[in-house]
Order: sequence, then structure tokens, then C-alpha cells
Amino acid sequence: MKMSKKIFLVIFLGCIAVSASACSDKSGRAAEETAPSETELPMFETSLATTAVSGSETTESAQTTASVTAETTTETSTSAETTQTSEEPQTTAAETTTTETTTVPAATTTQTTTVTVATAPETSPASEAEVLSQKFEPGIWWASSSEGDRYFCFNAGSSSGSFRDQENGLGMAFNYEEENEESLVFHIGDADSETRASVAFADQNTAVLTWENGSTETLKYQGLGNFDTFRFYSNLELCEMALDYYEKNFAYRPGDAAAEEQPDGKIAIQLYDNFDDHNSTSAWYTVDRFTAKGTDIMGNAVSLAE
Repeated sequence: MKMSKKIFLVIFLGCIAVSASACSDKSGRAAEETAPSETELPMFETSLATTAVSGSETTESAQTTASVTAETTTETSTSAETTQTSEEPQTTAAETTTTETTTVPAATTTQTTTVTVATAPETSPASEAEVLSQKFEPGIWWASSSEGDRYFCFNAGSSSGSFRDQENGLGMAFNYEEENEESLVFHIGDADSETRASVAFADQNTAVLTWENGSTETLKYQGLGNFDTFRFYSNLELCEMALDYYEKNFAYRPGDAAAEEQPDGKIAIQLYDNFDDHNSTSAWYTVDRFTAKGTDIMGNAVSLAE
């Protein structure tokens, strides 16, 4: 019995010793876990340290960017010097080089754009048609001669034109070319026909044409326009208008009419009847060829267009 108590006591004491040792180990580990590390920094010191490191990295990045930008600027300057010292001839175009530099936080990008500018062509010498248009202003020229009056229309921008007769209003188209400074060659109606005339200018608005058959015409400039806008009454039209006017006012229509150009440019019209041995004149009218207005033999005003 005593032996049993001793054994129980030994076992009980051993358990107490083991429990004490386990508790001691746990307390030690807990102390080690809760104790601050000698190398660990407090919270605000850690933040400052992080900021310092980030600032250092930013400074290094900025230095890298500046270095890259400097290298890019140097390369661009070298390219510009190369372009200036180029001696290659330029004929029809000029090249302009524009350098655009874009900087990003980590690198610098350089883009070169070449723009080609066309050079205007050299002005060609004036053509013969342009020279002629300076001699004869484009528009209507009134030509008078001993054989009658007519009107020349010189077209703008070409060596072509047309004319119409005062007598009957008929006309023909023509082309012309300069044979020399004082002579023109006209192709009237047919391109194969050739009629020469010398030309002399009294002033800018007055010219004299002397044809190869010896006839002479004096041309006077009337103004810019063509036969669509320039209106005149031919002699045949004025005769018919005079007969109509006389019949309307006197209830009688004479059998014939004749018209003739006057030195002052007016048109004289005779209304008459032709008998076997004489003519019987009914009226004389002198009118403007452009308005058909004038006077009768007594000086009374007439207007054949009414």
C-alpha cells in the first residue's frame, strides 16, 4: 500500500513538472511574437522611407528622359544640318521638313514629316492669238469704206471672229493669223482661203485695213460684246420698216425703197414709185442705224420701229 502511494506521488509530481515546462515554452514564444523586431520600423518611418525611395526612382526616370530628349535633339539638329548642306538641284518641287517631338514619362518619340510643295510653272510666252487680241480689242468694230459699211466681231481669247454687212445684215465667220507686225492673213468662210491685209493703227480704237485688192476700211471700236448683244438695223430692214411706217400713217404703201449710208453714219431712205419715165418720191427719212429714229425731209421726228 505504501508502495502504491509512492508511485502515485511520483507520477503526480512528474505531470506537474511537464505542465510547467509546457507553459514556460508557450510564454516564451508569445513573448518572442509580441516583441518588436530590431529591424522593423514604426508606421510613420516606413511611410517616409517609401517616399524617399519613390522620389529617388522618379529622379532617375527624369534624368533618363532628359538624356533621351537630349539625344533626340542632337539627332534632329544633325538631320537639319544635313538637309541644309545638301547640294542636290531641285527642279519642280521643294521639300519642307517638319519635326514634331512628343515626350512621355519613360521615353521621347520624334516624328519627321516631309511636305512637298509644287513649284509654279514658268509663264509661257504669249501666243499669237493673245498678241492679236491686244491689237484688236475683243468686241465690235465698225468698218466703213467706199463700198459700204460692215461690222467685225473679234472674239475674246481666240484668233477668230465674224463680220456682218450693213446692207443686208449677212455675214461670214473667219480666222486670222499674224503674218508679220503689219500684215494679217484672213481665212474667210473656208480655212483654205487666204486674204491678206495690212493693218495700221491711228490709235488704240481706230485701225485701217488695206486689203490686197486695194480697198481700204477704217475700223472704229464700238465696245465689248458680240452679235447677240450688239444690235443694228441693216439697210434692208430699215427700208421695210420705212414702208410699214408710211403705210400706217398715210394709208398708202409706195412700191419701192432704197437706203444709203451717209458720211455722218446715218442712213438715208427714199420711198418711191417707179414709173416708166420717172420715179415718184413719197418720202425721205434720215435715221440712226442703231435706233431707227430720225427725221423726215421736213425735219419732223420719225421712229420707224414704232
